[in-house]
Amino acid sequence: MNIKIRYKGNYLGLAWIALEPTLIFLILLTVFSSVFVGSTEDFAIYFLTGIIFHNIFSRGVGGGLISLITNQGILQSSNIKREFFPVASTVTAFIILLVEVAVFFALMPFFEFVPFWTIALLPIVLFLLIVLTLGLSYLLSILFVYVRDIQSIWIVLILAMFFVSPIFWYVDDANEILLSIHAVNPLGQLIELAHKLVVFGEIPPLIDWIYASGLVAMVFIIGYGIFQKYEKYALEEM
Repeated sequence: MNIKIRYKGNYLGLAWIALEPTLIFLILLTVFSSVFVGSTEDFAIYFLTGIIFHNIFSRGVGGGLISLITNQGILQSSNIKREFFPVASTVTAFIILLVEVAVFFALMPFFEFVPFWTIALLPIVLFLLIVLTLGLSYLLSILFVYVRDIQSIWIVLILAMFFVSPIFWYVDDANEILLSIHAVNPLGQLIELAHKLVVFGEIPPLIDWIYASGLVAMVFIIGYGIFQKYEKYALEEM
């Protein structure tokens, strides 16, 4: 339903689900590949992998953040559980994720990239991305009910995460400050897991899986816990 509403009135309709990420991928890739001329041979795949994760995270959390406020009429007139709305936003992001991954695979021959067998493990990382997105959606959706500045703060934060996550730079080349931020950045940790599986054909060490999963679990538990504690008072604040 959210997808239909988003593209309602467009001449190309739902075709934009595939066309939009394709155009964004190509524009960003053209810019960044021109700037980072010394990057590795598979920089395009490296870059697009990071962009997919950042896009889905940004879109999913951004939609989840406003999910309670934009549906306050339904909340006030029905008995639908409030947990449903952040979930619905995350599901919408997941559907678009599947399309973007399909576009990603379709672009691989264009860049003469043959995927490694390790890419079969990518769904695990995508699942962790969805859990991270849902957890932060729970947290920000309930905070947005009480503090409307949260949306503006999120816009700045998600822009900052584009630069502090290993999307167009490599962890091995990062300085101490960037590495310190990367260590506590769950999105960055997931992107790096994906890079190893997709670009380098490596299976990340178990400790990397545990560490990234721990960060994701922490965000989800905190987000859902705060949502559960304050959601019963949400209608009074709307």
